[in-house]
Amino acid sequence: MKSKKLLLLMLLPASAFSQQQSETFEIANRVHSGTAPVESSFTAVKFEKTECLTDVQRFQLRYEIARNRKAILEQNPDAFKTLQKITPFQNPFRPKAGFTDYGYHTLQYQVDHNLTPNNNLLDYNCGTRTYDWTNGNHQGTDFILWPYPWKRMQENTMEIVAAAGGIIVDKRNTFNDLNCTNNGNPSWNGVVIEHADGSFAVYMHFKKNSATTKEIGDTVAAGEFLGLAGSSGSSTIPHLHFEIRDAASNVIDPYQGACNSMNSASWWQQQENYYVPRINRIATHSSTAQDNTCPVVENTYEKVNFNTGDLLVLKLYYRDIKPGDVTNIKITDPNGSVTSNFDWTQNWGVFYPTAHAYWTFNVTSAWMTGVYNVQSTFGGNTYTTVFGVRTNLGTEESPQENISVYPNPVGDVLFIKSNNGIESAEIIDLAGRIVMKAGDELKESRITVATLIKGMYLLKFTDRNQKVKTVKFTKK
Repeated sequence: MKSKKLLLLMLLPASAFSQQQSETFEIANRVHSGTAPVESSFTAVKFEKTECLTDVQRFQLRYEIARNRKAILEQNPDAFKTLQKITPFQNPFRPKAGFTDYGYHTLQYQVDHNLTPNNNLLDYNCGTRTYDWTNGNHQGTDFILWPYPWKRMQENTMEIVAAAGGIIVDKRNTFNDLNCTNNGNPSWNGVVIEHADGSFAVYMHFKKNSATTKEIGDTVAAGEFLGLAGSSGSSTIPHLHFEIRDAASNVIDPYQGACNSMNSASWWQQQENYYVPRINRIATHSSTAQDNTCPVVENTYEKVNFNTGDLLVLKLYYRDIKPGDVTNIKITDPNGSVTSNFDWTQNWGVFYPTAHAYWTFNVTSAWMTGVYNVQSTFGGNTYTTVFGVRTNLGTEESPQENISVYPNPVGDVLFIKSNNGIESAEIIDLAGRIVMKAGDELKESRITVATLIKGMYLLKFTDRNQKVKTVKFTKK
């Protein structure tokens, strides 16, 4: 089999997505059996590296915190004395209730430990997953919504929560949340929480009007809701900037590692690995296009049913893919026979924290009618999706859609939650056969599935606006 070429797109700043550059690489170690892709492409996403907060703005923030602390103490002289001892941090964000995809974020940038500016980079693990500029260094950790960042933002996918308990000493909530430029814009939404030991955490870039209803001076507990990820202030993409300072306002990196000279121990309850190789989403699409105009909500081009003559695009959205990482893709037909099986090895010598790839196939009359299963193995984990060929599967979605199906895997009862209500529903097996239709139970947004045998199924339902949605679930 002749080797294909892989297109690597190195994106410029998120505010200038149209200015793409590309380099073409030969794919190493790809071995096909069965149907081979027609085309392949890999895009590594990079974001603008400019000053997040200026020194003047940081000074102003410290001034505002000091002023707020004074007002708090005037009302309650013992306010900070009553705080419970700070405990190791929990994760400062979580997915919204009902979110069931494989992942929703990447960790793009860490604290810079090399204080010499102008491209002298050093993160806590002695790598370069950080950035600086001509006269300063990145002083926090950036967690970015991925994939479909603007769509995920509008769907409120990333909820910001308190990493540790404390008192709110600053809060901003009314600024624009659709910014597309890193220009030192001081108008960010978020909160600052002071802990019992005098250290404080800055949570930045919230969605407008999403911050907690609690006010400056109120106490919050670890894990308490603080707001939603957005793109307010100096920002080019929806994300959380999480920054820690000690009681003397010195930068703290909560991650422990060989090159962290700021603090000797981790501040996390369970510190995440430096590399988290994962596929956040695996899906089939009708187009190779990748919407990336800031701040427009993305058209995902996702599609689950294909007819003869259609282009089928399989996309994988990666978190942390490094040189030597292998992705295996296997497609099986409705009879369970393998129709395509191949490996791809990332062999360019560069690590990418945020990326996506696609492979295209031409659907021909030789493709069997029914439901196909796609399985991708990456980083020691397996990810699956399904698509139909000449079936009645279908999907329509809107940017504000909020649908959840749970629990998944399911035992006896499957629950459905939809903003638009459910009009009708049916369950389809991987051969494309309707094995169950929902009845009166739909009034309670539930379906009893106890009689189904173990395996993977598709739940196809129509909402009250006559939009059709297909969701995959597993019967255990």
